[in-house]
Amino acid sequence: MRVLHSRRQKVGQLASAMAFVLLLLNGYYTGAQQAPAQSAFLAPPQNPSSVGNFQFPFAGALSPKQELLPGVAFPQELSADAVKAFLGLRDDVYNNVPPETIDAMAASLLKIVAGAPLSPADRSLMNARIAYLAGRSWNDHKNKKQAVPWFEQAVSAARSVIDISGETPTSLIVLAEPLGELSILKDLGFLLANGPKIGQYASKALESDPHNIKALLLKASALAYPPPIWGGNYKKALEAYAAILPITEPGLPRDVLFDLRVGIATAYANLKLSEHAAWWFRAALELYPENNYAKSELEKLSQ
Repeated sequence: MRVLHSRRQKVGQLASAMAFVLLLLNGYYTGAQQAPAQSAFLAPPQNPSSVGNFQFPFAGALSPKQELLPGVAFPQELSADAVKAFLGLRDDVYNNVPPETIDAMAASLLKIVAGAPLSPADRSLMNARIAYLAGRSWNDHKNKKQAVPWFEQAVSAARSVIDISGETPTSLIVLAEPLGELSILKDLGFLLANGPKIGQYASKALESDPHNIKALLLKASALAYPPPIWGGNYKKALEAYAAILPITEPGLPRDVLFDLRVGIATAYANLKLSEHAAWWFRAALELYPENNYAKSELEKLSQ
């Protein structure tokens, strides 16, 4: 997990808030070739009793729908070509395509969105997701200078959605993700002011939508990735992921299913359960074969 070690000593009091921020910093996102809706590995390995009295009956499935976020459809006024372009951008980010290519794709897609007959709220929502993906690409390639402006643009667009439509679960999550990235990329003052908000936004989203997959994944990942001193609790993370799986049917968008699988893999890896971790990393790579995080973590397990 990408963490600035020099900051660890300065912000110990923010451990719980940081847990929500830290999960957003992993370079485990990236984009895609076609994969079967159900994992080719069939049933996951049996969860050890030492971890908890719960199991993963299946590895999740791809949604038969094209969705912007779980349960959130693309605006009806957006053309099929624009939807295809967005999904291509998303998948290329997750497959670690060079950020210069992603940057050009994002700029082109923003122009398409600007010319589409969308409501102000829908246009801002699309702008927020596009900018967030572009920022992720630069950040995953360790280019802070290029990443920050994109994340700032994503935050601004997300706040526009809130100004128009209020604090809905969707608008809160769309704001939380880029704000979490900026909380680490910017200075300590920004972190202190905004870091605690990430968890608050996830909790607020769940108040009105208890089955909000993105918010639930934020909470589970906050337990799966950080070291224990920063709120990591790998057994609780796995239990949280196991509770999410039953409500994912009939399926998830490709990127969200990847996040679920790679989060489970990471929690198992942190528990030193290499065989279980490897199975889930391979399941994640079914979705995004070129994802650098999943590939590198799987390679570590074989060493």
